[in-house]
Amino acid sequence: MRKLVVIVAAVLLASGCTGERAGTSTPPAPSGPAATAAGGSPEAIATSAPAPAWRLAALPELAGPTSVLWDVVAVDATHAWAVGSEAYSPDQPNDTGTPLILQWDGTRWARAALPAITWHGRFDLVAADSPSNVWAVGSTAAAGPEDQETHVLHYDGTAWREVPLPRRDSRSYALITGLTVAGGHTWVVGNQLRDVIIEEWDGRSWRSHRSPAECRTGGTSIGGMPNFCTFTAVKAFRSDDVWAAGNGAWTGFKGPLLFHWNGSGWRTVPVGINDQESSFTALAGRSSGELWAVGNGGLAVRGGGGSFEILRDAPGGALPDVATDPAGVPWLIDNSPAPSAALATFSTGAWVGTPAPQPSGAVGMSLHGITGTPGSALMFAVGAADLPTDPRYLRAVVLEYVPAQPTEPRA
Repeated sequence: MRKLVVIVAAVLLASGCTGERAGTSTPPAPSGPAATAAGGSPEAIATSAPAPAWRLAALPELAGPTSVLWDVVAVDATHAWAVGSEAYSPDQPNDTGTPLILQWDGTRWARAALPAITWHGRFDLVAADSPSNVWAVGSTAAAGPEDQETHVLHYDGTAWREVPLPRRDSRSYALITGLTVAGGHTWVVGNQLRDVIIEEWDGRSWRSHRSPAECRTGGTSIGGMPNFCTFTAVKAFRSDDVWAAGNGAWTGFKGPLLFHWNGSGWRTVPVGINDQESSFTALAGRSSGELWAVGNGGLAVRGGGGSFEILRDAPGGALPDVATDPAGVPWLIDNSPAPSAALATFSTGAWVGTPAPQPSGAVGMSLHGITGTPGSALMFAVGAADLPTDPRYLRAVVLEYVPAQPTEPRA
């Protein structure tokens, strides 16, 4: 997922815009007289744990006037990373913005120690499969997209270092939209005009992949548009089991699509939707048989292999990201133009939304990335709150989904 707006072959693919941390301890039980047994002595009773809740996390002080977080990943309850930028000024968009990576250690968020970065810009994407295999992708600030440069960093558990992508034709803009890591392999996807970018890091070097045949046929599709595919998100389960999401158009088809890599080639995977100018923006799941794909305006499907169910009642706002918890339950971000952000989960056959808490004094908020935590109910969502300033500035936020804590019986 890439939080930018890009027009590809006349199809608009929108994937988003531009406190005191509530502790994880259980609040005290309401005061009142203790229950007593028939003999009058206090009887041990069990207190009810509070329901899980999304809460604002405390962050280190970030440089203004604007800071934003765009993506987040967790590999366990004590290792998570969030990426974005700080020190960005809307008045100087081409030469401000310091790329930022925050790291969670199970207790607090702190700045990650980065190598010397001499470019202005931001990190958009982060992915990992272990505490010693973390990847981040970002781009430089520039007057025009053709002048932007992509930067890829890798963390080996000790230090971050840059791992440049293969150089492409600089005369056309390469948009990197997806990043995933599994089994020591890293996948980066995106688009360059009508071409799909698919790069795989095998531990030693990058390997370029060809997109599915339908994406490379040339000619025109429905309505006279050029044949094309876009990859907007990617999720790997093994080096030979990788899924991507986006859309495509060619004679007889136009609409959202999934794509699958089986170790030898990429193929298109229709989900039962045709003749629609829409696209998936995000993809999540625990396995190939438990996929969730969402797109703006209420587009959502679930399933796996060749069988997918279209979920008609998904939230209708901008849906930049989706994640699943260890039980496979999905959570998605729902941003409205207000701006205001909500988080929705699929429960008992329907989407159930809850407003996202925002910092005191904020006049709005947008979220951009969400992640589950393997082996834990802890989740994180990241974005930025709108401040009551003129011009409007933003402040980065992290939300934590804190599970209910078990409580001991009390006398």
